[in-house]
Amino acid sequence: MPVSFGKMKSESTFTKPDGLWIIDADGKTVYANEDMAEMLGTTVSALLGKDSFLYVFPEDLDSAKLLFADKEAGSRTPFHFKLRRLDGHPIWADVQPTPMRNAAGQFIGIVGSFTVSELQAKQ
Repeated sequence: MPVSFGKMKSESTFTKPDGLWIIDADGKTVYANEDMAEMLGTTVSALLGKDSFLYVFPEDLDSAKLLFADKEAGSRTPFHFKLRRLDGHPIWADVQPTPMRNAAGQFIGIVGSFTVSELQAKQ
């Protein structure tokens, strides 16, 4: 029986990710889609090669690094996090991370699917 994606969407709380962000094992951006760049108030070309921690508030840097280490260890646990837009304003996102490993099992980065938090969207 064919699946109706429209029906699934209307019956669930799933929303399309606003952004897709791939960062390497050093935290550098290797890919971001337009939606991710828009969330951060920048462009895709400006994100490429940049340290992802530049988009974290200084007071949240330790937490961000702990989350990164957790993903490096293999955790796929989703999380809610405050990012810093290029203009300095905060944006809360719900993040679904997927750690990436090469054929040898070595950690090579994280693919993150970012959705603007329901709380942020209401503000």
